[in-house]
Amino acid sequence: MIWYVSSKNGSDSNDGRTLASAFMSTQAALHVVQPGDTLVIAPGIYEQDLPKRIATARTANVTVTVAGSES
Repeated sequence: MIWYVSSKNGSDSNDGRTLASAFMSTQAALHVVQPGDTLVIAPGIYEQDLPKRIATARTANVTVTVAGSES
């Protein structure tokens, strides 16, 4: 399963299954990801301790990618 996070356009009340319905926080995404899933993080500003949350996801066998770059 692929999950999406976007600090610019997301909402933690979304389901995170598409970029259009992305979560706003990595914390919300980490509540639903499972081993073998992929977490796609859109460019933006994240209030959370992003490196720690990415490390937590990778430890749980979740692939983490950062989509594009901020212009």
